[in-house]
Amino acid sequence: MSTSISRATFLKGLAGLAVAGLGGGSLAALLQKSRHIFPCRMLGPTRSLGHLLRDPAALAKAKAGTNTEQTIRQKKVVIVGGGMAGLSAAWWLKKNHFDNFVLLELEKEVGGNAACGKNDWGSYPWGAHYVPIPNPESAYVRELFEELKIIQAYSKAGEPIYDDLMLCHEPQERLYKDGSFHEGLVPKRGLQPAEAADISRFFGSMVGFRQAKGKDGKAAFAIPLDLSTSDARFRDLDKITMSRWLDDNNFKTKPLLWYVTYCCRDDYGATPDNVSAWAGIHYFAGRRGTAANAEQNAVLTWPQGNGYLAGKLRELCSEFIEVNALVTGVEAKINAAGEGNDSKTKVSYLSSNGTAKGESKSIDCDYVIFAAPRFVAAKIIDAKTFSGETYDKLNYAPWMVANISLKRLPDTRGTALAWDNVSYYSDSLGYVVANHQEISTREKPLVITYYYPLSKETPKVARQNLYSADIEKWRRVIIEDLSKIHPDIERQILAIDLWPWGHGMIRPDTGFIWGDLREEMKKSVGSIVFAHSDMSGMSNFEEAQYHGVEAAKTILAKIGRAGA
Repeated sequence: MSTSISRATFLKGLAGLAVAGLGGGSLAALLQKSRHIFPCRMLGPTRSLGHLLRDPAALAKAKAGTNTEQTIRQKKVVIVGGGMAGLSAAWWLKKNHFDNFVLLELEKEVGGNAACGKNDWGSYPWGAHYVPIPNPESAYVRELFEELKIIQAYSKAGEPIYDDLMLCHEPQERLYKDGSFHEGLVPKRGLQPAEAADISRFFGSMVGFRQAKGKDGKAAFAIPLDLSTSDARFRDLDKITMSRWLDDNNFKTKPLLWYVTYCCRDDYGATPDNVSAWAGIHYFAGRRGTAANAEQNAVLTWPQGNGYLAGKLRELCSEFIEVNALVTGVEAKINAAGEGNDSKTKVSYLSSNGTAKGESKSIDCDYVIFAAPRFVAAKIIDAKTFSGETYDKLNYAPWMVANISLKRLPDTRGTALAWDNVSYYSDSLGYVVANHQEISTREKPLVITYYYPLSKETPKVARQNLYSADIEKWRRVIIEDLSKIHPDIERQILAIDLWPWGHGMIRPDTGFIWGDLREEMKKSVGSIVFAHSDMSGMSNFEEAQYHGVEAAKTILAKIGRAGA
């Protein structure tokens, strides 16, 4: 962890603060005609607390409302942020026998965009929902997977053997096109000879990129991406958009362009017009994982998505985690050489701590691993230490995710229900079936997770539109969209829960991945070491884990401990 409601209808309606063109009167009329009533809730990350960081007056008022006596502690290391990067940093510190640290997380649960939920019918993801089988160079991923028994053994040829229950069960993917579903997400039905040839030529190019190496002998497209070649022949692809690369290589047919657009929106929340060509090609060429018991393109998934991994990391590091902790300030001491001096770094935060008013707390520490997004760092880290103005250039894609509980999924023509189900005619990314990995012979209610990236507007405008559309408007958009492929779906719905992600993932805009800004983001600032997937420009587990572990290794090296 992509035209029933056309781009014009949906996005124009959003721009006018009414999803799918539903105004007040028409909304009431449609609701009266509704054949089925069910609960629909708006959930999501804690915006009200997080947004205090944007308003100094509101933050001061919140602090004034806490218990007046401030609690001060001493720790060697504080990790700010409990997403995959922060959890991975904690995992590495603990596994190397370092225990003088604490992880602070704003939400009541750790996980970041790997958040998950559970109801009477099963567990489900709120965001990231799979991990491709890792590449040979993805050493940290493999090490964790061995520890968690996801990798259970190795074959005589040295290929990992994965837990069969965690490899995505068949059928894995299907696409609705021309009235029915067919296997896979690459358009197949009704293609003209030129369209089929275009698709074949495109995938031939991607195989070439997947196998390519630079002059330094490194893979052209690696995971994590910092292990990719420095060869300018490949890095220069970051200077143009994916759309430009497609046009330059005469890839112009509609089915192929639809598929590439779907893939860019799926992984990056953006269209080929925004995504750099290097990032666009990496989607297809970066995955080179192999397994003794799975094909190269296999993925690992769980009912709760990557929340499974977040849960396992939480269990491993539970004694070091403090949730419901809004970090409000990091004041690091920097000397003239730009290094941290002998003074402590102060981390201030608001903690609900199970009380009505909560507490103002602070921790004096030697080092901070800042594992929250960079736009948050700009609001928290003391201005004398760190200037966040540079990071205004970063773009984070907004998403709407909905978990829809169903009595049963209505029948459809073509290929049977798959894990990932997509419509050629929708601006959504379709849905995954959270119950797909469960082994059961009886029919029972299921949960589908529906993904809608708002990728047609600028992130700022799309974010405003995401939050301005109310519950009922999103309810109608989702039902109308899914009804085009499942006409009777509304009668099967038991409940819909909505989860808006205002800053769902960073976009790999042109020039970012191999540009100066990302290089600057990777540098430590005095006692502060950064760790987050936005330091890669790609929001996925492998990148977040890499930066978390690298940050932990940097800290261990600074204090002269093993595991660096």
